[in-house]
Amino acid sequence: MCGITGYATLDPRRVGPIDLRAMNDALAHRGPDDEGLHVEEGFGLAQRRLAILDLSPAGHQPMQGPADTWITFNGEIYNFQDIAAELASLGIGTRTRCDTEVVLLALRQWGLEGALRRFNGMFAFGHWDPSTRTMTLVRDRLGVKPMYYYADSECLVFASELRALERWSRMPREIDHEAVDLYVSYEHVPAPWTMWRNVRKLEPGSWLQWRDGVVTVRRWWELEFTGHTAPVRSLDDWAEECRARLRRATELRMISDAPLGALLSGGVDSSAVVGLMADLGHTPKTFSIGFDDASYNEVEFARMVAQRAGAEHHEEIVAASPGLALEALERALDEPLADVSLIPTYAVSRMARRHVTVVISGDGGDEVFAGYDWYRAAALADRYQRIPGPVRWAVDSALRRVPPTSKKKGLVNKVKRFSEGVQSGAGLEHLAWLIHAHADEKLRLYRGPLAPLAETGGPERLGRSLLEAARAVEPLSRRQWVDIKLWLPDDILAKVDRASMAVGLEARSPFLDYEVAEFAARMPASMHLDGGLRKRVLRHAIRPLVPAEILTRPKEGFSMPMKHWLRGELQPMMRDLLGSSSAAEWFDTRECTRLMDEHVSGRFNHAHVLWTLVVLQRWRERSSNSGALAEGAA
Repeated sequence: MCGITGYATLDPRRVGPIDLRAMNDALAHRGPDDEGLHVEEGFGLAQRRLAILDLSPAGHQPMQGPADTWITFNGEIYNFQDIAAELASLGIGTRTRCDTEVVLLALRQWGLEGALRRFNGMFAFGHWDPSTRTMTLVRDRLGVKPMYYYADSECLVFASELRALERWSRMPREIDHEAVDLYVSYEHVPAPWTMWRNVRKLEPGSWLQWRDGVVTVRRWWELEFTGHTAPVRSLDDWAEECRARLRRATELRMISDAPLGALLSGGVDSSAVVGLMADLGHTPKTFSIGFDDASYNEVEFARMVAQRAGAEHHEEIVAASPGLALEALERALDEPLADVSLIPTYAVSRMARRHVTVVISGDGGDEVFAGYDWYRAAALADRYQRIPGPVRWAVDSALRRVPPTSKKKGLVNKVKRFSEGVQSGAGLEHLAWLIHAHADEKLRLYRGPLAPLAETGGPERLGRSLLEAARAVEPLSRRQWVDIKLWLPDDILAKVDRASMAVGLEARSPFLDYEVAEFAARMPASMHLDGGLRKRVLRHAIRPLVPAEILTRPKEGFSMPMKHWLRGELQPMMRDLLGSSSAAEWFDTRECTRLMDEHVSGRFNHAHVLWTLVVLQRWRERSSNSGALAEGAA
């Protein structure tokens, strides 16, 4: 696990060794154990290393391969030993116990896509081939590891985080207002957009090649849902295979020369991982975060799982703290991300790092095995739409007048959220769960350069295009496909990567094993969601491994009481940021004040939009203070 950066150029005046050093220094938090730079005419590579496998200096990067090829690699190839054995059978030996060397040899032996098809892991890397003077960038199948880049006819510059590219002295600094609009709607910036107009994210399962100023981008992997053609199998058969695949995926992710633990929330997915680790004979160290708000506190369930697994358990209770929120934003975010669970993810990562270097997590389980509430809500929506329109209108109007409850979810909050979804129109029911600011809200809110975007419908258009492109037939599978493309890599995985790497912690998830994802995509939708039961096969598969109470309790999600914090301890920061002259350049200050006053009064819950704007303004402030914002660009 590392931070990587590099460049290829036809004009050494555009980018060079001084820039490379500055970009690499910006990634020091991702790799505290070692650093390396390699520069030759026309290219440069650098890395900050977090040592996990082969802790000796032999794992130093950038690493040279056959025929003077070079690589800077971030991530883990979990099956590298199998690939090394295949290479050995061909007479190709290795000098180290490092997966990076195996990547170099595999690329030489089987070519780019031949090698990529063999890799099971999370990774992003830059590879230089001097024979063709080609720089190749690659991102793993599901987008666990990040890759940002700038490319034109003279140079390619890339890095693991946006903050590193901002250290490049000649990076064009112009805000992409379309990306801002997408962020306000989705609470994250979806790939390929970034906050900078000329910088892009490489999408999951894709590679990019830059040769003599010509850029080629290809997708090398795509998940396809084929459950509608699956042969008839019993629940027990599906569950047995599910457990075997997750067991293998967990076993692979436990390979480490550094101390290993697990993040445990008390939900189904993280409990399954801890149960599997114990079943494999490992006594895990487990780490949990709770809150002093009872409806958000799940530590009793985490404790129950840890006790069942015989774990060495660690937990902390987090109180409302502007300091913690700011620390998480400053250390973990290189671009805006308004998922409030970033803060507890950062807190639990910070706690775990005091004991271990690697943690296993349950991330991806909700997308792969259909665990979100909105999947069940979509199934109910069809029945709700059969109710006569005037009756539905009356119900929806009444719900708008009911104040939200103080609980984490609560019946009132769930019903109000469901009503919003079914009101959003045909084809948008699923997107309503992902989009938190629609055109009518933006018309009141947007000013300046954002105003023209209020009615263009860019976020909705993006969502519809993904639904239309979904490689799935069954409605549930189509929704999963969209979430795996849009929500998983740029919200869930970005959050975990930034929060864990901010403290030098590697996070691995068995649910993100591509073979597990492909297996789940072959299951009929009825094996994921049956009536009101979500994750049907997964729950059946892990019954022998976790306490029964975990399988029967309602889904809560790993979240925090942000709506309460914004009414209390975080209110001064919120009012300061949203009342600033900078905020007035993009947003109507009277509308911001109305939203804040209504939220603080408790009559409405505007936490989603308010925290989204707070994070955005904090990012603008940080970028401005660091000199990343060009004058007039914002």
